[in-house]
Amino acid sequence: MGCWKQETSNTWIFPTLILCLYGFFYMMKPSEPFLTPYLTGPDKNLTIDEVTNQIFPVWTYSYLALLFPVFLITDYVRY
Repeated sequence: MGCWKQETSNTWIFPTLILCLYGFFYMMKPSEPFLTPYLTGPDKNLTIDEVTNQIFPVWTYSYLALLFPVFLITDYVRY
């Protein structure tokens, strides 16, 4: 067990991976409850099937793709 603590504490990969996983699982559901009624309203004219099957999955995975560069940039500038 001591080798695990030594290995993960000396690298930046482990905390970055944990933060990316947290951000990914955080965005697995819509964070705003008003978003589905807004997208299915008369302004956007989308069906519930389109919102559920096409918009929300892209939103979640695109957020995951942006997490990794953002964490690297904030680590680089020591924010």
